[in-house]
Amino acid sequence: MELKQEAQIFEMPHLLTYYECDETGNPSMSMILSMISMVSDEHSMFLGMGTEEVHATGGTWVVSGYEGHLSSKQPTFGETVILGTQAVSYNRFFAVRDFWITDKEHQIEYARIRSIFVFMNLRTRRMQSIPSALIEPFNAPIAKRIPRLKRPQKLDENAPVIKKDYRVRYFDLDANHHVNNARYFDWLLDPLGRDFLRENQIKSFNLQYLQEVRNGEIVESKVNKLQTNDEKVTYHQIGVGEQNDAIAEIEWY
Repeated sequence: MELKQEAQIFEMPHLLTYYECDETGNPSMSMILSMISMVSDEHSMFLGMGTEEVHATGGTWVVSGYEGHLSSKQPTFGETVILGTQAVSYNRFFAVRDFWITDKEHQIEYARIRSIFVFMNLRTRRMQSIPSALIEPFNAPIAKRIPRLKRPQKLDENAPVIKKDYRVRYFDLDANHHVNNARYFDWLLDPLGRDFLRENQIKSFNLQYLQEVRNGEIVESKVNKLQTNDEKVTYHQIGVGEQNDAIAEIEWY
């Protein structure tokens, strides 16, 4: 097993556990996001920028969106995979990271995901410019224009909509005192139901975070299930009251 561990690219092995997988035996979408978050953290710590160093600046990294593609072949629990990440580019306010999950021989790419990060002030909960001390060690190039992620198509309120409510619990929060990014995917997908989720597999997805969900709030998850020609696509929306907090578009095998 060959691993790259340098300033811009970092890889690590990971043994898939049963609790990271759903009934199909493959990792759930929320666990995939948790795994790529883990390799991102490991990369930062490898360069001497762990949570303590980041929080000392008064802020924290926040993901504003994901765009990704999953192979029809997925790993199963008990398999060792390679988690990888690359610091692609950045400017004053945005940083781009790529992620991948492969088999331990780098022969099969199970997932390829791109994300956009911003830096949030922990006191004001607002975006601020990225501290140079936290970005320069990655040796990523400065970009005049950051590549945009594909914006998910909005949910169609005039089409059939499935709705389900969820209360934000204490255990949905992470060390940054906000709802863990991966938790949104549980809320987005759960209204589709067990039969749909067991019989269909995610092919590609676009997820955009719009507003921060807070502890104790009731979030409403809405979804359209549409099939056109040979494509099966679902459109998702997470919101609290009249406020939209996240939108997603998912294509299925």
